[in-house]
Amino acid sequence: MPNTSDAATMHTANEEQFPTDSRDVCTIVIIYDDDATRARALDACDFLVKQFWQEVQLEFHWWHTDFLSDATLGTVASKNAVAADFLLVCLDLHRGITPTLEAWFESWLVRRSNREGALVDLTSTQKSDDESRQIETFLREVSQRGCFEYLTTIPDDGKASNILPRVNYQSVDEILGESRPPSHFGLNE
Repeated sequence: MPNTSDAATMHTANEEQFPTDSRDVCTIVIIYDDDATRARALDACDFLVKQFWQEVQLEFHWWHTDFLSDATLGTVASKNAVAADFLLVCLDLHRGITPTLEAWFESWLVRRSNREGALVDLTSTQKSDDESRQIETFLREVSQRGCFEYLTTIPDDGKASNILPRVNYQSVDEILGESRPPSHFGLNE
């Protein structure tokens, strides 16, 4: 009788040979501060689902910024971010970039190598110009160092319903380029 690790290995091998979904997988990591920023990020995710659900399988990973200070959770979130096609960041202006959040970004950025993706800054610019500029500057630097295209789409009126429609890509392929794995695993590729 195989032990548990053998069973897990066989299960993984079978999944690789016979994928259940022929669509590509697009990994989306969401970083948010509170209920309001989570709601804004959820609107953006809803838009992505509506736009791309037929083209790709969307895999979401939600991370509250408070979780990033925990060693175990922060490590898992870092692994998600390294593999992310999209990194949606939705912060509270009053909280800004905390030392914990900055350290979390630093812990994984160098491991992304040359993997392309998009960082979408969903932080509202309604309240304070200085605070929003500091966040934007930080996230632009993260984008550059992490091979992300920096996107910000919060309209001047701050309405969450208009978050992503201003991003004019014909398909996910334009955002992800050649960085995604082949869409099929097996014969007739």
